[in-house]
Amino acid sequence: MLRNTAYLVITDRGISDTDAVFELRHDLEVDETVEKSYLIGNFGTAIQEAARYTGTSELLTGEDVPERRQGFSLDAAGGEWTGSLTFTTGLEDVRWGDTSGGEGPDNVTTTDASGTDVDPLTRLQVLTYWCANSLSDSRGQTRLHVGQWTDGSFDDVRDGETVEVDAGTYGTPIPINIMSVEPRKPEDEPSNMSATLQYRRTQVGGGLAEDVADWVGDLGDAAGELVSDLSGDFPDA
Repeated sequence: MLRNTAYLVITDRGISDTDAVFELRHDLEVDETVEKSYLIGNFGTAIQEAARYTGTSELLTGEDVPERRQGFSLDAAGGEWTGSLTFTTGLEDVRWGDTSGGEGPDNVTTTDASGTDVDPLTRLQVLTYWCANSLSDSRGQTRLHVGQWTDGSFDDVRDGETVEVDAGTYGTPIPINIMSVEPRKPEDEPSNMSATLQYRRTQVGGGLAEDVADWVGDLGDAAGELVSDLSGDFPDA
């Protein structure tokens, strides 16, 4: 289990041949929210009342409905499971990118700012570069290791010491969509930079994501052909 550290891992072979790993542990705050959607929700009170008047309420519950304002509902299994990570980065020794340039401020590249004494603003710019130029969807390119959601491939930091950890209860990282990255400079710590990463959990669907991507590509091709055909119907200016 990762108690004090989270790892954001991004895979995009169009940017780098190596996965980018961002080690987040300074002033780390983790929040999660589950918002469920219902096929029948509040409207279920109307169904319940109609059943009451028609004398068929037992079809909904197996017995007469004794109280109002407690409608029938049907969970559509929809909604969102979202979360956020708020963290601070300073001059600490962390992995921050694809390790393409080595460590330290003299070895910073567009895709890496690992090591000690790297300017915090530089670090956040490398992070936002990766988030802006990579994809995060159901093909599983972006994963988050945090808490019990880890496969044991990363260490935790406890009381200033690096500790090896086993895989968490769930045995796998969380595949996520990155929704936003918001950097800022804390007024009480001008030498550090803070950021909040908003994300949404996604499913990795095996071949399904590739099928959807192919379908979207075919749709784009068809749209292009349609535009081309329509443009031929207009006389030249």
